[in-house]
Amino acid sequence: MQRRLFFAIPAQQLSNELQHSQQQLLPEGYLKPVPADNFHLTLHFLGLQDDSILPSLYQAATQIQSPAFTLLLDRYGLFRHARCLWLGPQHPAPELCMLVEQLSAALAQLNLLVSPDYRPHITLFRNARTLPNQPAPTLQLPVSEFILYESVSGNDGVQYRPLRHWSLLNQLTGKKRQ
Repeated sequence: MQRRLFFAIPAQQLSNELQHSQQQLLPEGYLKPVPADNFHLTLHFLGLQDDSILPSLYQAATQIQSPAFTLLLDRYGLFRHARCLWLGPQHPAPELCMLVEQLSAALAQLNLLVSPDYRPHITLFRNARTLPNQPAPTLQLPVSEFILYESVSGNDGVQYRPLRHWSLLNQLTGKKRQ
């Protein structure tokens, strides 16, 4: 069976703040907000993959030795081709870059394509055509884990189902968080 897979950082702990940002932007004509259950910051999109790769992905992710960190989200961006309005960091945290690099290397070992153009973001709206006229909020996203998700399309839209979680290292002890 084929699954649409991606590695991401969950962002549901910012659901209230992100939904508030969406509400603030509705008067500007942004009409297709992403549901709060789908808030995440993608690390690597893997696309359609066969089930047989799951054990290898699980093993690769287990090897990641990256510290937990806090990510500052402070700018709006727009993927014009995909028409997605997003919130992301102006300056990605070094720990995020380390996590993405380690995951990229692990995925390359599995002969999976890795995008060289990584732009960390949380999608807020689909079918967006312009950047907002108002400044972006400044939000802090605590990052203590990453997840392999499956994207499932259904009658109610797309749902992102977590398949497995991996904890990042506690900066004080150097051990994986429980």
